[in-house]
Amino acid sequence: MRKLYVRLSIVIALLFSLFVNELYAKKKVKTATIPFQYSQSLIFVRVKVNNKSGLLFLLNTGANTSVIDKSIAEKLKLSILDHDTVLGTAGKEPVQTLKIKTLQVGDETIKDLIISKRDLSGFVKVNNYKIDGILGTDFLKNFAITIDFGDRRIFLSRKAMKPGRQMYIPFEMDDNIPRFEARLNDTLSTYLRYNSGVSLNPNKDVYVNVSPSQWYQLKMANRQLNPVRYMTGTGVGGNVYLQVVSIDKLAFNGMEIKSPFIIVQPREGYFEKDEAIGFFGNNLLEKYYKVTIDFLNNRIVFNNVKKKELTP
Repeated sequence: MRKLYVRLSIVIALLFSLFVNELYAKKKVKTATIPFQYSQSLIFVRVKVNNKSGLLFLLNTGANTSVIDKSIAEKLKLSILDHDTVLGTAGKEPVQTLKIKTLQVGDETIKDLIISKRDLSGFVKVNNYKIDGILGTDFLKNFAITIDFGDRRIFLSRKAMKPGRQMYIPFEMDDNIPRFEARLNDTLSTYLRYNSGVSLNPNKDVYVNVSPSQWYQLKMANRQLNPVRYMTGTGVGGNVYLQVVSIDKLAFNGMEIKSPFIIVQPREGYFEKDEAIGFFGNNLLEKYYKVTIDFLNNRIVFNNVKKKELTP
Protein backbone atom coordinates (compact mmCIF):
# COMPACT_ATOMS: atom_id res chain seq x y z
CA MET A 1 0.00 0.00 0.00
CA ARG A 2 2.84 2.35 0.87
CA LYS A 3 4.45 1.75 -2.56
CA LEU A 4 1.16 2.71 -4.23
CA TYR A 5 1.04 6.00 -2.28
CA VAL A 6 4.63 6.75 -3.26
CA ARG A 7 3.92 6.07 -6.92
CA LEU A 8 0.77 8.23 -6.87
CA SER A 9 2.69 11.04 -5.19
CA ILE A 10 5.38 10.88 -7.88
CA VAL A 11 2.77 10.92 -10.68
CA ILE A 12 0.93 13.87 -9.10
CA ALA A 13 4.20 15.77 -8.63
CA LEU A 14 5.17 15.14 -12.26
CA LEU A 15 1.77 16.27 -13.53
CA PHE A 16 1.90 19.39 -11.38
CA SER A 17 5.43 20.16 -12.61
CA LEU A 18 4.34 19.77 -16.25
CA PHE A 19 1.33 22.03 -15.62
CA VAL A 20 3.48 24.74 -14.03
CA ASN A 21 6.11 24.52 -16.77
CA GLU A 22 3.43 24.80 -19.44
CA LEU A 23 1.97 27.90 -17.80
CA TYR A 24 5.44 29.41 -17.46
CA ALA A 25 6.29 28.62 -21.07
CA LYS A 26 3.07 30.23 -22.29
CA LYS A 27 3.74 33.30 -20.21
CA LYS A 28 7.35 33.40 -21.33
CA VAL A 29 6.63 33.33 -25.06
CA LYS A 30 3.58 35.61 -24.98
CA THR A 31 3.91 38.28 -27.65
CA ALA A 32 1.67 40.73 -29.43
CA THR A 33 1.74 40.08 -33.18
CA ILE A 34 0.84 42.98 -35.45
CA PRO A 35 0.77 43.16 -39.26
CA PHE A 36 2.26 46.31 -40.77
CA GLN A 37 2.28 48.19 -44.02
CA TYR A 38 5.70 48.88 -45.49
CA SER A 39 6.38 51.73 -47.89
CA GLN A 40 9.62 53.61 -48.69
CA SER A 41 11.41 51.81 -45.82
CA LEU A 42 8.75 53.01 -43.35
CA ILE A 43 6.64 50.83 -41.02
CA PHE A 44 2.98 51.72 -40.47
CA VAL A 45 0.83 49.99 -37.82
CA ARG A 46 -2.75 50.24 -36.61
CA VAL A 47 -3.12 51.53 -33.04
CA LYS A 48 -5.86 52.39 -30.59
CA VAL A 49 -5.85 55.70 -28.69
CA ASN A 50 -8.28 55.77 -25.77
CA ASN A 51 -11.48 54.34 -27.33
CA LYS A 52 -10.56 55.13 -30.96
CA SER A 53 -9.20 52.10 -32.85
CA GLY A 54 -7.88 51.57 -36.37
CA LEU A 55 -5.61 54.63 -36.36
CA LEU A 56 -2.61 54.46 -38.72
CA PHE A 57 0.68 55.38 -37.02
CA LEU A 58 4.25 55.55 -38.31
CA LEU A 59 6.63 53.49 -36.16
CA ASN A 60 9.50 55.90 -35.53
CA THR A 61 12.49 55.13 -33.28
CA GLY A 62 13.78 58.61 -34.12
CA ALA A 63 10.91 60.24 -32.21
CA ASN A 64 11.25 60.25 -28.43
CA THR A 65 7.62 61.34 -28.04
CA SER A 66 4.59 59.89 -29.80
CA VAL A 67 2.45 62.23 -31.90
CA ILE A 68 -1.23 62.41 -32.79
CA ASP A 69 -2.64 64.39 -35.69
CA LYS A 70 -4.56 67.48 -34.63
CA SER A 71 -7.76 66.36 -36.40
CA ILE A 72 -7.83 63.07 -34.44
CA ALA A 73 -7.00 64.87 -31.20
CA GLU A 74 -9.96 67.19 -31.77
CA LYS A 75 -12.31 64.27 -32.49
CA LEU A 76 -11.18 62.63 -29.25
CA LYS A 77 -11.57 65.97 -27.44
CA LEU A 78 -8.08 65.75 -25.94
CA SER A 79 -7.21 68.72 -23.75
CA ILE A 80 -4.00 70.70 -24.37
CA LEU A 81 -1.48 70.61 -21.52
CA ASP A 82 1.25 72.88 -22.85
CA HIS A 83 2.93 74.39 -25.93
CA ASP A 84 6.39 73.32 -27.13
CA THR A 85 8.62 73.01 -30.20
CA VAL A 86 10.18 69.99 -31.88
CA LEU A 87 13.62 70.22 -33.51
CA GLY A 88 14.00 68.30 -36.75
CA THR A 89 16.47 67.90 -39.59
CA ALA A 90 15.43 71.13 -41.30
CA GLY A 91 14.31 73.37 -38.45
CA LYS A 92 11.83 73.80 -35.59
CA GLU A 93 8.09 73.27 -35.59
CA PRO A 94 5.59 74.31 -32.90
CA VAL A 95 3.64 71.52 -31.18
CA GLN A 96 1.15 71.13 -28.36
CA THR A 97 1.36 68.47 -25.66
CA LEU A 98 -1.54 66.48 -24.26
CA LYS A 99 -2.23 63.41 -22.16
CA ILE A 100 -3.91 60.23 -23.36
CA LYS A 101 -5.34 57.50 -21.13
CA THR A 102 -4.20 54.54 -23.23
CA LEU A 103 -2.10 53.82 -26.32
CA GLN A 104 -2.60 50.25 -27.55
CA VAL A 105 -0.80 48.26 -30.26
CA GLY A 106 -2.05 44.72 -30.71
CA ASP A 107 -2.63 43.38 -27.19
CA GLU A 108 -0.09 45.70 -25.56
CA THR A 109 -1.15 48.91 -23.82
CA ILE A 110 0.76 51.78 -22.20
CA LYS A 111 -1.23 54.13 -19.98
CA ASP A 112 -1.08 57.86 -19.26
CA LEU A 113 1.36 58.98 -21.96
CA ILE A 114 2.17 62.63 -22.56
CA ILE A 115 2.31 62.97 -26.35
CA SER A 116 2.44 65.75 -28.94
CA LYS A 117 -0.30 67.11 -31.15
CA ARG A 118 0.73 68.27 -34.65
CA ASP A 119 -0.72 68.86 -38.08
CA LEU A 120 0.41 65.75 -40.01
CA SER A 121 -1.53 66.54 -43.20
CA GLY A 122 1.69 67.42 -45.05
CA PHE A 123 3.68 64.58 -43.52
CA VAL A 124 4.46 61.20 -45.08
CA LYS A 125 1.55 59.23 -46.56
CA VAL A 126 1.02 55.54 -47.29
CA ASN A 127 -1.08 54.55 -50.31
CA ASN A 128 -2.21 58.19 -50.46
CA TYR A 129 -3.64 57.92 -46.95
CA LYS A 130 -2.65 60.53 -44.38
CA ILE A 131 -1.28 59.04 -41.19
CA ASP A 132 -3.03 59.63 -37.87
CA GLY A 133 0.07 59.73 -35.70
CA ILE A 134 3.63 58.68 -34.90
CA LEU A 135 4.54 55.85 -32.52
CA GLY A 136 7.68 56.98 -30.67
CA THR A 137 10.10 55.47 -28.19
CA ASP A 138 8.00 56.57 -25.20
CA PHE A 139 5.88 53.54 -26.18
CA LEU A 140 8.45 51.36 -27.94
CA LYS A 141 11.07 51.40 -25.14
CA ASN A 142 8.89 49.05 -23.08
CA PHE A 143 9.39 46.11 -25.46
CA ALA A 144 11.67 43.84 -27.41
CA ILE A 145 10.32 44.42 -30.94
CA THR A 146 10.93 41.83 -33.63
CA ILE A 147 10.46 43.17 -37.16
CA ASP A 148 9.86 40.54 -39.84
CA PHE A 149 10.37 42.45 -43.09
CA GLY A 150 9.50 39.36 -45.14
CA ASP A 151 6.13 38.57 -43.53
CA ARG A 152 5.39 42.25 -42.78
CA ARG A 153 4.74 41.59 -39.10
CA ILE A 154 6.10 42.90 -35.84
CA PHE A 155 6.11 41.08 -32.50
CA LEU A 156 6.03 42.96 -29.20
CA SER A 157 7.41 41.14 -26.16
CA ARG A 158 7.78 42.26 -22.56
CA LYS A 159 10.76 39.93 -22.19
CA ALA A 160 14.28 40.63 -23.43
CA MET A 161 15.61 38.44 -26.23
CA LYS A 162 18.56 36.11 -25.68
CA PRO A 163 20.64 36.36 -28.88
CA GLY A 164 22.49 33.05 -28.45
CA ARG A 165 24.73 32.58 -31.48
CA GLN A 166 23.04 35.32 -33.45
CA MET A 167 24.81 38.54 -34.34
CA TYR A 168 23.84 41.56 -32.27
CA ILE A 169 25.02 45.13 -31.82
CA PRO A 170 24.54 47.03 -28.55
CA PHE A 171 23.18 50.55 -28.26
CA GLU A 172 22.60 53.17 -25.62
CA MET A 173 19.63 55.50 -25.34
CA ASP A 174 20.53 59.07 -26.33
CA ASP A 175 17.62 61.41 -25.60
CA ASN A 176 15.47 58.25 -25.75
CA ILE A 177 16.75 57.38 -29.26
CA PRO A 178 19.00 54.31 -29.86
CA ARG A 179 22.64 55.33 -30.47
CA PHE A 180 25.37 52.98 -31.78
CA GLU A 181 29.14 53.09 -31.92
CA ALA A 182 30.18 53.05 -35.58
CA ARG A 183 33.32 53.28 -37.68
CA LEU A 184 33.43 54.68 -41.22
CA ASN A 185 36.16 53.61 -43.66
CA ASP A 186 38.38 52.43 -40.77
CA THR A 187 39.26 56.10 -40.21
CA LEU A 188 36.40 57.71 -38.28
CA SER A 189 35.10 56.31 -34.99
CA THR A 190 31.79 57.97 -34.23
CA TYR A 191 28.12 57.35 -33.35
CA LEU A 192 24.95 56.82 -35.39
CA ARG A 193 21.34 56.74 -34.25
CA TYR A 194 18.69 54.29 -35.44
CA ASN A 195 15.81 56.28 -36.92
CA SER A 196 13.08 54.08 -38.37
CA GLY A 197 11.25 57.21 -39.55
CA VAL A 198 13.71 57.79 -42.40
CA SER A 199 11.99 57.49 -45.77
CA LEU A 200 13.86 56.03 -48.75
CA ASN A 201 12.75 54.49 -52.02
CA PRO A 202 13.30 50.71 -52.39
CA ASN A 203 16.98 50.13 -53.03
CA LYS A 204 19.47 47.25 -52.93
CA ASP A 205 22.17 49.55 -51.49
CA VAL A 206 22.71 50.58 -47.87
CA TYR A 207 22.46 54.27 -46.97
CA VAL A 208 23.36 56.07 -43.74
CA ASN A 209 23.08 59.77 -42.99
CA VAL A 210 25.96 61.71 -41.43
CA SER A 211 26.16 65.17 -39.88
CA PRO A 212 28.22 68.01 -41.42
CA SER A 213 30.87 67.62 -38.72
CA GLN A 214 31.10 63.84 -39.28
CA TRP A 215 31.46 64.44 -43.02
CA TYR A 216 34.20 67.01 -42.41
CA GLN A 217 36.18 64.60 -40.20
CA LEU A 218 35.76 61.75 -42.68
CA LYS A 219 36.77 63.96 -45.60
CA MET A 220 39.94 65.13 -43.80
CA ALA A 221 41.03 61.50 -43.42
CA ASN A 222 39.86 60.47 -46.92
CA ARG A 223 40.45 63.46 -49.20
CA GLN A 224 39.56 61.48 -52.31
CA LEU A 225 35.91 61.27 -51.21
CA ASN A 226 33.48 63.37 -53.25
CA PRO A 227 29.73 63.31 -53.94
CA VAL A 228 28.62 60.85 -56.61
CA ARG A 229 25.14 62.37 -56.86
CA TYR A 230 22.59 64.47 -55.00
CA MET A 231 19.08 63.93 -53.64
CA THR A 232 16.40 65.95 -51.90
CA GLY A 233 14.71 65.06 -48.63
CA THR A 234 11.91 66.27 -46.39
CA GLY A 235 12.06 66.62 -42.62
CA VAL A 236 10.54 68.57 -39.75
CA GLY A 237 10.91 72.20 -40.83
CA GLY A 238 11.05 71.77 -44.62
CA ASN A 239 13.03 70.31 -47.54
CA VAL A 240 16.79 69.62 -47.58
CA TYR A 241 19.36 69.18 -50.40
CA LEU A 242 21.70 66.24 -49.80
CA GLN A 243 25.10 65.05 -51.04
CA VAL A 244 25.51 61.29 -51.60
CA VAL A 245 29.00 59.80 -51.18
CA SER A 246 30.22 56.23 -51.72
CA ILE A 247 32.51 54.83 -48.99
CA ASP A 248 34.30 51.49 -48.58
CA LYS A 249 33.01 50.27 -45.26
CA LEU A 250 30.74 50.80 -42.27
CA ALA A 251 31.29 48.76 -39.09
CA PHE A 252 29.27 48.24 -35.89
CA ASN A 253 30.83 46.27 -33.04
CA GLY A 254 32.43 43.66 -35.32
CA MET A 255 29.62 43.71 -37.88
CA GLU A 256 30.78 45.04 -41.24
CA ILE A 257 28.85 46.46 -44.20
CA LYS A 258 30.77 46.86 -47.43
CA SER A 259 30.34 49.66 -49.98
CA PRO A 260 27.54 51.67 -48.33
CA PHE A 261 26.57 55.20 -49.30
CA ILE A 262 26.53 58.11 -46.88
CA ILE A 263 24.09 60.99 -47.20
CA VAL A 264 25.47 64.28 -45.91
CA GLN A 265 22.98 66.38 -43.99
CA PRO A 266 23.20 70.18 -44.44
CA ARG A 267 23.91 72.34 -41.40
CA GLU A 268 20.24 73.01 -40.60
CA GLY A 269 17.88 72.25 -37.73
CA TYR A 270 19.32 69.59 -35.42
CA PHE A 271 22.42 69.38 -37.63
CA GLU A 272 23.43 72.98 -36.91
CA LYS A 273 25.07 71.67 -33.74
CA ASP A 274 28.69 70.48 -34.00
CA GLU A 275 27.88 67.56 -31.68
CA ALA A 276 25.04 66.33 -33.92
CA ILE A 277 25.37 62.76 -35.17
CA GLY A 278 23.93 60.93 -38.15
CA PHE A 279 21.56 57.99 -38.39
CA PHE A 280 20.52 54.88 -40.30
CA GLY A 281 17.03 53.58 -40.95
CA ASN A 282 15.16 50.49 -42.05
CA ASN A 283 16.94 50.68 -45.41
CA LEU A 284 19.86 49.02 -43.60
CA LEU A 285 17.94 46.61 -41.37
CA GLU A 286 15.63 45.29 -44.09
CA LYS A 287 18.65 43.70 -45.78
CA TYR A 288 18.72 41.20 -42.88
CA TYR A 289 15.00 40.25 -43.23
CA LYS A 290 14.27 39.75 -39.53
CA VAL A 291 15.69 41.76 -36.62
CA THR A 292 14.79 42.41 -32.99
CA ILE A 293 15.07 45.91 -31.53
CA ASP A 294 15.49 44.90 -27.89
CA PHE A 295 14.89 48.05 -25.87
CA LEU A 296 14.93 45.95 -22.69
CA ASN A 297 18.58 44.91 -23.15
CA ASN A 298 19.63 47.77 -25.47
CA ARG A 299 20.68 45.82 -28.54
CA ILE A 300 19.60 44.93 -32.06
CA VAL A 301 19.64 41.18 -32.72
CA PHE A 302 19.95 39.95 -36.32
CA ASN A 303 17.83 36.81 -36.25
CA ASN A 304 19.19 35.30 -39.47
CA VAL A 305 22.86 36.18 -39.00
CA LYS A 306 25.32 34.13 -36.95
CA LYS A 307 28.22 35.81 -35.20
CA LYS A 308 31.13 36.56 -37.53
CA GLU A 309 28.86 36.63 -40.59
CA LEU A 310 29.44 40.19 -41.58
CA THR A 311 27.90 41.59 -44.75
CA PRO A 312 24.20 41.70 -45.67
